[in-house]
Parts: sequence; C-alpha cells; structure tokens
Amino acid sequence: MEYIGTYGNYSYNTSQSYIKAHCSKWRENGTTFYKSYDTIIAFENFKSGLVVRCNSWSTTTGKHLNWIDGGNKKARLSSEEFKKALEKVKPTEKAPDMLKTVSSVSAIFGLMCQNDVKTKNKYQKKFFDKVQGMNFPDNWESLSEEEKSKRLDGATKIGLQND
Repeated sequence: MEYIGTYGNYSYNTSQSYIKAHCSKWRENGTTFYKSYDTIIAFENFKSGLVVRCNSWSTTTGKHLNWIDGGNKKARLSSEEFKKALEKVKPTEKAPDMLKTVSSVSAIFGLMCQNDVKTKNKYQKKFFDKVQGMNFPDNWESLSEEEKSKRLDGATKIGLQND
C-alpha cells in the first residue's frame, strides 16, 4: 500500500492532519482508492476506470464525491453495485480503528478549544460515545470539568497509542 495524499480543495484554513483524516487516497496493486472519513467511496484503475459510489451520507461526503468525479452523478454506482465492483479489486488496507480515529479528532478539537474546557469536554465526550465498548460512568455529569478533561485526555492518549 502506498499513501498518495489527499484529494479535493479545502478553501478554508485547515490542518493537513484534518484533511488527511477526511479525504485520503492510496494506491495498491495498480488501483487508486479514495476514502471519505473511514469509507472507500471511489477507486480507479486501468481496467475499470473511475468507479464512484452514490452518496448516501452527508453533504460533506457529497462534496468529496464531486471532487473525485466532477459531479457526474449519473455515472455513480448504487451501494450494492459499488460493493460488488470493490470486491473485485479487494484492497488489503486493515479495517479502520474507530478508537484511533476518534482520538485523532478529539486531539485536534482539544487544541482548538483549549481555552474553553467545558466545550472541549462536551464535544470530546460526544466523539467517544461513538466508539463501541466505550462507556462513561453514571455520575459523569457530576464530575468536575477538570476531572472530565483528565479522563478524556487519557482516553485520547490511549487511542493515539493504539496500534
């Protein structure tokens, strides 16, 4: 697997790690794969040409799809058709690590909100709520913001070390 970089044109001031986490592409066995967040949404090779999946997610993913195919919605495959086409090229990329992904977003958000601990804690908790198996204590809301921050920072650190 060879990481190629990112695709698209973020017009606002955004960190490279943010862009990399949201719209990356890599090449493997002659096929270029495009991801939006943790999902492969398109691929391209000599035999198939550009193969793009229809959008069933958000406007952001729709923007990513438009960057890839120039907005050619008629050529996009349904979810089932895309899945079958993707099976033929079978990327060997390991399954996404949700804890690592959430920890990366949490770390970036923590930097952006370092002067507003209450907001930082609120949103970091929302991120970690999406990780299967992650549980918060019943008394979470009664904890001090300092204690919440300490625990969330610890979870972020563990997730970033997780390989």
